[in-house]
Amino acid sequence: MIVVLKSNFYVENVFTRPSNKCYLNGNVYEPVDSLSKTDSALNPCFAACFCDQRTYDNKTTTKFTCAKVECPSYFTRLREPCYYQYDKDSCCEVKKYCPEEKAIDHECMYDNQVYKNGQRFYVGDYLQCVCSPEFNGTISDKSCREVGCSYEILYMENILKRSAPVYFEKVDGCPIEWLNPEYNAATADETISTSNSNSYKCKYGDLSFSVGQNITIGPQSDSSTYTTTCSCNTPPLVTCIKTRK
Repeated sequence: MIVVLKSNFYVENVFTRPSNKCYLNGNVYEPVDSLSKTDSALNPCFAACFCDQRTYDNKTTTKFTCAKVECPSYFTRLREPCYYQYDKDSCCEVKKYCPEEKAIDHECMYDNQVYKNGQRFYVGDYLQCVCSPEFNGTISDKSCREVGCSYEILYMENILKRSAPVYFEKVDGCPIEWLNPEYNAATADETISTSNSNSYKCKYGDLSFSVGQNITIGPQSDSSTYTTTCSCNTPPLVTCIKTRK
């Protein structure tokens, strides 16, 4: 059985496969193994990733450890008319470009927005595109690539603990945080009739909830600025959405 977690991540037997290895894109990595060239290319914003196994307080965890790539453009903003140019498959900018006065450069139009040659733009939450002469106004592999949430690199420990992912305002996109059952207790807001609930359940730590149930999780379900609502909508995990009041 394949169960969909938000943001295009598929949870398939993750709770039953051996926990002393790392997994990515269907590939299995032993402790100390580095990512293959193929998997590294699919995750360009991570560097020097390897399967890291550690034991602390008599508990062993096995997960990827990576260095997060920090691009120069994160720290330096360019003055117009200069801008950063990108390659479709790169994490960071490939160069700084300052067009000469009266230069005629290629431009792309998408969704009523104009982009300069080499500029990066996003389509929805999962597609990263770059303006180039190959871009003809339609989304294709030539100009765009899918960018995911890197669940297997960043969040497997959260998933295996049956923590609840929290999304901002809508379930599209990547989690902004996780609610950990070790620190945030949960209670169901109502009881759902067994006859009306299906066989699939959401897990939060050791607790199980029926599809359709709303759940209150710890003090983070409410604040002066935000409201966080949690529910069992997409097994196997409880899903939370944080919205502004």
